[in-house]
Amino acid sequence: MQATLRVRQMDRAANRVCAVAAYEDSMTEARINEFCSNLARQLGEACEFNKQMWLLTELRVPRLRAIAALDAAQADLLIVAVHHCEELPAELENWFEQWLAKKANRKTLLIALLDSLHAGVSAGLRTYLENIARKAHAEFLVQSEDGVSYT
Repeated sequence: MQATLRVRQMDRAANRVCAVAAYEDSMTEARINEFCSNLARQLGEACEFNKQMWLLTELRVPRLRAIAALDAAQADLLIVAVHHCEELPAELENWFEQWLAKKANRKTLLIALLDSLHAGVSAGLRTYLENIARKAHAEFLVQSEDGVSYT
């Protein structure tokens, strides 16, 4: 798995990885859980893997969004799982903006877990996430049923 390699290359103690994830519904939650289970298994038992999950509807509440942004600012991995869309939901955009303001110089891997191509094209979403990763000086990974790519 490419994500495992990227996590191991980060300047972190290899014994702890913290992930914060935002998801849309039970399908995208399952996608994150599967991804994180696979990653934790590949990192091995010696690595403590912590995961914090945020449902998009929770990010609509300003106080919860601020807490989620602080969680994200302290994370090694920031994972987003949403269905096909051309524009990111406003609550997710606001969360990213707050994360950028709090992130400091921490190295982060931004991972987008997207629907397969047959479910629709998410060019606008991908472009937005690429730009966020660039602003954050974060590496960006897209994973879908159709393959994996980096920017």
